[in-house]
Amino acid sequence: MPDEGLARHEQYRIALPAERVAYPPLPWKCANATMINVYFEVRKAPMLERLPPEYCRTSPAYCRLTIIDNADSPAGPFRDAALGLGARLNMMPAVFVAASVTDNRQVLSAGLLERSYPNVLGKIDFEAGTARAHAIISDAKGPLLEVEMPQLQTIEPSRLAYDHADGIRTLEDGGTELMVVGPELTIERAAICKNAAISYPAERPDSPWQILECRNVVSAQLVHGTREFKAGHQPR
Repeated sequence: MPDEGLARHEQYRIALPAERVAYPPLPWKCANATMINVYFEVRKAPMLERLPPEYCRTSPAYCRLTIIDNADSPAGPFRDAALGLGARLNMMPAVFVAASVTDNRQVLSAGLLERSYPNVLGKIDFEAGTARAHAIISDAKGPLLEVEMPQLQTIEPSRLAYDHADGIRTLEDGGTELMVVGPELTIERAAICKNAAISYPAERPDSPWQILECRNVVSAQLVHGTREFKAGHQPR
């Protein structure tokens, strides 16, 4: 039988800000979006401790890391990153977001209230060209994770497809609910990297970004296209 997640929804409850930053109504069409997307293996035990019981883990246990540079949106340019747990929901492929960051306060507000992520304000350094890509994710305390893609090889966009990403949203009354966000990126150009690496610039042993430590990079892609940053919905 597949291993079910062990995390209670309350584990993802957060304190909503007293002052809400106004943001344009969702969905947002974000042209010229560029995404670093990396799949990597992790240890089973820490993954199950962060996976809600609605989900079953895959074998081997893996995470999906997304870092997106959104050059244009109704909220202005922004970057966001999410660390997702590879899983199955109702026996179908899914990703559950265990940690997330953005550098834009409007995006943070929209994420907290309508999607469940991103839910932490931080900094994301992002570089991408035809030959290589590189990114560093940081929160208020400093760097969390670094990705290096030193050699890129162009591929047909039709070779790639991504599953929905879900999270736990904190409600106004302090309760929680599971939210599903469908695939958001229409891929126009794509490249893969066969020697991508994830590293940890500073020791952050209490952070899920490092507790879910990369044991082996499985695949890595750089994709460019149009993103629809949209609200989540409950599972159907």
